Amino acid sequence: MECRRTFLKQALPRLIGMGSLLSLSAVIPNSIFSAETSRGVNLEDPKYRELLKELTQKHKFKAEELTALFKKVVFQEDIVEKFERPAEHLPYYKYRKIFIKDDMIQLGKAYLEKNKTLMTTVEKKYGVDKEVITSILGVETRFGKPGIEKYRAFDIYNTAYSIYPRREKFYREELIAFLRLCREEGIDPLSIKSSYAGAFGVPQFIPSSYLRYAVDFDEDGKKDLWHSKGDIYGSVANYLKTFGWKPGQLTYLPARILKDSPEAQKVAKAGFRKTLPVAKALKLGIEVPAPAKGDDDVSFAFYEPEPGEEALLALFDNFRAITRYNISVHYALTIVQLSRIFSSNGIG
Repeated sequence: MECRRTFLKQALPRLIGMGSLLSLSAVIPNSIFSAETSRGVNLEDPKYRELLKELTQKHKFKAEELTALFKKVVFQEDIVEKFERPAEHLPYYKYRKIFIKDDMIQLGKAYLEKNKTLMTTVEKKYGVDKEVITSILGVETRFGKPGIEKYRAFDIYNTAYSIYPRREKFYREELIAFLRLCREEGIDPLSIKSSYAGAFGVPQFIPSSYLRYAVDFDEDGKKDLWHSKGDIYGSVANYLKTFGWKPGQLTYLPARILKDSPEAQKVAKAGFRKTLPVAKALKLGIEVPAPAKGDDDVSFAFYEPEPGEEALLALFDNFRAITRYNISVHYALTIVQLSRIFSSNGIG
């Protein structure tokens, strides 16, 4: 890791200083490409030239305002190391200990009790369990605890777009979405704090998710994911509902391979996005217990509940909906298990 850190420190000034002397699009005035500093992006970099062209032509941003804004970017090279070592890569028996612990459980129960009336209203509208919403907010930001978001969001999107090739396309789109949402909501782009990955607000939405799934639940004319509990709860619920959450349905069950056949192993290792009917899984040699029904769509994933122990999970639509929030079986499993603790009756 130290080698990567050294490389980034050496490479970053070069990345900032790289540039093209090609003539500019007539749409973007020459004044936009002024001398760079260590705090600004290189707006003569071809990919930034194309980005600015799209922002000005397609999205109607003013070139001079973009110039001033991008000059204030501060690269955060330490995020690359964090991208390479997310907590979700830990074995489950280690990952769950980060969140399923006494203080989180106590905080969650108190938070749910305090906001139960509003959460119940949201639950009735969207069909998403209030305990699941509570669990997501707890895992994401400990229910909006100050200090969780340590970076300036605009810096994160530019850093990842500039020096993290694996996610360059993704962060280009998020950078555009971020500027659009800031304009729509009347927010200073430099005022928003985020995680190292660029997620922000109490529910930790990324910009594209904000534009697509955030809701103005309190009907005050703004989608406020920092201060409006109605907007926060409603946005999480709307997100999960959009991706297939249905009230009262299964999340996961333990599964068992009955016969060590190549077909059974292939299905079990196909990934949690690959579904098939429960009845077909049984024919191939994988048992999924009741209350699962033969025509339920199921997928599978292995996990480590304890050191040296491997177990198989049968996953259903509601579980897969949670993985759209964070593409991790460990994350979704933690959310469901916490929600069961918060619920008097349990779910799934």
